[in-house]
Order: sequence, then C-alpha cells, then structure tokens
Amino acid sequence: IMQFRQGYELSNTSITKETNTENNYYREPRLAEQYDRTKYYLQKYLNIYKREKYLNNIQEEYNRMVKSINKYKGFYIGRYETSDDYTHSSSINYFNNPMVVRYNSNIGYLTWYDSYKAQEKLAGKAGKYVETGMLYDSLWDYTLKWLNDTDTRSYEEIRVDSGTWGNYFNNTATVTSGDTKPAKTGAIETLTYKGEIYRDSPTASNNIFDLAGNVNEWNRSRHSAFSRRLRGGYNNGFSTEVPAYIVFQFLPTHSTENYGTRSELFIK
Repeated sequence: IMQFRQGYELSNTSITKETNTENNYYREPRLAEQYDRTKYYLQKYLNIYKREKYLNNIQEEYNRMVKSINKYKGFYIGRYETSDDYTHSSSINYFNNPMVVRYNSNIGYLTWYDSYKAQEKLAGKAGKYVETGMLYDSLWDYTLKWLNDTDTRSYEEIRVDSGTWGNYFNNTATVTSGDTKPAKTGAIETLTYKGEIYRDSPTASNNIFDLAGNVNEWNRSRHSAFSRRLRGGYNNGFSTEVPAYIVFQFLPTHSTENYGTRSELFIK
C-alpha cells in the first residue's frame, strides 16, 4: 500500500525501498511552502484565489491516486512526454492543448505550475471514468523498478549510464527516425526527435519513450520549501551525469526548453 513517499533508492547493483515515516522530508503530497502558500503564485499560474482550495486539492488528488492503485493494482503512464499544439518559448510557457502523441517537439518551457495545470486537462471527456495528472515522484521510481523487474533495463543503465537508451549529447544508441528507419549513432536531433514509431527503438523501454534524456520532467514532489523535483535527464547533457534516475530541483516558477513533464492516468 502506497503511503507518503514510498519510492526506491537505485544503485548500480540494487534497488532498496526507502524508509517512509510521517516526517519524511520528501513525502508526498507536500508543499513547496515558499510558493504554494503565496496567493500571488496560485492566482498567476493556476487561477486559484483561495489558497485552502489548492491545498485541499493536492491532498485529495493524492488520496484518490493511492486508493485507485491499491484497488486496481497499477496505474498508467504517458507513453510520450506531454506536448502541445503550439510552439513554445521562454515567453509562452503554458500548454493550450496538452496531448500525449509521438513526433511532437513542443514539450519544453514549462513551469511546475503550468505542468500541473496541463496534465489535468488530458482526461477530457473521459474524466468521468479516469483521472490524469502530473506523474508523482514515487510513481517515477516504481516505473524504473518495473523496467528492472522485467529485465528491460539493468541497474547500471538506470542509475549509472543511460546512454544506450536515452536522448543525450553523447548518446551511444543506434536510433531510427521517420518511416524509412535510417540508422543514426550519436547525439539525437535535440528536441525535434520525439517518440520513435517503432516499438524496438532503443529510446523506448516497455513501450514508454524518452524516460531517459530528452527533457527533464517535472513531477509532483517537493524537494525543499523553494523547489520542486524534475527527473530523467535532458538531451544536451551527458548520460553518465544525468542518467534516468537523476533527481533535479528548481524553483516551480522557472522554465527552460529542457523542462517538460509526463502524465499519469488512473481509474476512478
């Protein structure tokens, strides 16, 4: 049963379940207090004018997620990083029409708040039956553990060097692009490379694409009173420095081309 953070520590030789107590500093859900308790940021990014509403929302969302996973024994994760139908820049850091599709490079320049808001829209008309949102940090860990449990990725590929299966500056995988499948070794085409069509692509693991590299992915966990967490590494980093397991932290109001997000979906 998932309670608090209950993630995993991954080394190059083993996976260890984290100790979880009510006082766990990184437990979920928890606030990045210096931002989440300030009405200015809630109004600017989420159009929420009552702080208590937001605080109740994040707790209730977490409770529903835990209840669903315990009942149905699992959850769904976005096959691709969440994208939009609009080309973004540092001055336009919100998603008009969020979607989970291949071959879409409009995946960056998102703040944590915009990621949070965009992911909730994905359920659309199916919202009566399912709920979508930004992936929790603990679910990110569960996903990596699943890749290892199914012998899809080794400890070392997850924790030490993800260059064989991720979009990195020093990528070592032979990748394909487009319907003609031309082979290419070395750095992949920055963010224009999004979601290979072929299931045997090295950037896909259990048919989930770009968990390693491509863009850092915001998730719901706080890292400190001033910061939220990002996972997975990015395309212009080195695979040994930012492997799939890597944990970043930054201000939830910050955005760059390397900051994207990934969705979760669970049954109501």
